[in-house]
Amino acid sequence: MEGEKDISVIIPVFNAASCIARLMSEVHTLLTQAGHSFEIIVIDDCSSDHSWQIIKDTGKALSHVKAFSLAKNFGQHKATLCGFSNASGAIVVTIDDDFEHDPKDILKLYDSITTTAKDMVYAIPSNAKKKSLTRKIVTNLYKRLSKIENPHAGIGSSFRALKKDLVAKITSHYNHLFVIDELILWYTASIGVLQTPFHASQKVMSGYSYKKLFFLGANVMMLSTTLPLKLVKAFGILMSCTSFFIGFIYFLRKIIFKTPSGYTSIIVSILFSTGLILLCLAIIGQYLGNMLMMQSNKPPFYVKDTL
Repeated sequence: MEGEKDISVIIPVFNAASCIARLMSEVHTLLTQAGHSFEIIVIDDCSSDHSWQIIKDTGKALSHVKAFSLAKNFGQHKATLCGFSNASGAIVVTIDDDFEHDPKDILKLYDSITTTAKDMVYAIPSNAKKKSLTRKIVTNLYKRLSKIENPHAGIGSSFRALKKDLVAKITSHYNHLFVIDELILWYTASIGVLQTPFHASQKVMSGYSYKKLFFLGANVMMLSTTLPLKLVKAFGILMSCTSFFIGFIYFLRKIIFKTPSGYTSIIVSILFSTGLILLCLAIIGQYLGNMLMMQSNKPPFYVKDTL
C-alpha cells in the first residue's frame, strides 16, 4: 500500500451500519476490475451504532483499505480532512456513505478529471432529488447568497474528484474552523462539473438535521465571506436614511400641523434601533468568536483508533 496510487477514495461515515460494508465492497470490486492502483480510506466520525466494528471487519477482509475512528463527532468536513491527510492518490475522490451516489460513477469522475485540465470536478445531480420544501428553499437561498461574492460558489456536492496538488493545499489548513468547498475556491477557479444521477439515501436517518444544516450554512458564511458584514452595513445605511426621512416628515408635521408628541412613535423607534444594534453586535460577535477559535489552534480532528 506504499507509494502513490492512481485513486484514493475517501468515505466519511456516520451511523451507516446498514450500508457501509456493501459500499466498501462495491468500491473495492469496481477499482480492482478497472485495473487501477487504489486505496479506500474510511473515516468513522464517532458513530453511535456499530459502524466502526463493521468497517474494521470489512477492511480486514479486503485489501488496500485504511480506516480511522475519530474520538468524537467532528463533522463530515473534518472527517474528510482526516482522509485527505492520509491519502496518497494522484486523484482523490470523496463519496458519501449512503449510496446517494452510485459507486460506479467514481470511474466517470476519474476519467473526467484526468482528461481535462480541471483541478477538480464536482458530480452534480442530473435528476431532481427528493427533498422537503423547507430544505429546498433554504438550499436555494444559501446558494444565491454564496454567488454574490463568488460566482463559482454553491455548485458543489460531497461527491467530487480532486488532484493531489489541490488536496495538499487544503490539508495545509490544519485549523478547527474550515469548510472544504470554500477552501477549494480560495485556490482554484478551474472547476468542472459532471452530471450523474443521485439516489435516495439508504441510511435510516440523515446525518444532517435542520439544526446542523443551519449551523453549517452559518459557518460557511462567517468563515468564507464578509457578506454578513456587508449586509449589516447596507442595512444600517438604509435604516439611517429611512429614520432620517421619517424624522424629517414628523418634524414638518410638527411645524405645520402642530401635532402633539407621540409616545408610541418614541417606543417603536427605541425598540427598533435597539434591535438593529443587537443584531449587528451578534454578527460581529460571531466573527470575533471565530477569530478566537482560529487563534487557539484547536485541532480539526483526533484519531482514536485505526485499521
